[in-house]
Amino acid sequence: MEIKNIRKFREILRQFDRELFFQNNASCCNGISLAQCHTLLEIENQENISMSVLAKILTLDKSTISRTVDGLVNIGLVNREIPANNRRMSTLSLTEQGKKTCQTINYNNDKYVDGTFEGFSETEQQEFIKLFEKVTQNMSKIRQSTKDKENPDCC
Repeated sequence: MEIKNIRKFREILRQFDRELFFQNNASCCNGISLAQCHTLLEIENQENISMSVLAKILTLDKSTISRTVDGLVNIGLVNREIPANNRRMSTLSLTEQGKKTCQTINYNNDKYVDGTFEGFSETEQQEFIKLFEKVTQNMSKIRQSTKDKENPDCC
């Protein structure tokens, strides 16, 4: 890729990042943090998820997830259950209030994203989503490759 295209793309990403920051702050209601917002939405996507699976999905260490989940449990948005057959594992699910909070977050973000695609044809929307997914997957591969090289003993 030519350097001018790389720099232009980086500039657009910075602008995108700033806009996304403002939207994320606006859509995460009830005073919950962005990390808590992402955690809630992942629990919603995968009802009865374990802490270790959640940490892997969010690419966070278990202690960070534990603190985030503790906060959500304390404010009544998440249930944490410890199965009798495996006391070392806990599963997470949304409370009724947690489900309502996710509905609000989803509504706000769906409305916002719908507005961002204004003027795009259906074909353009699908192509953009496909390309953006590809860029995101490549970013993830690079991050993982870099992580592996920095700490080869890491899991």
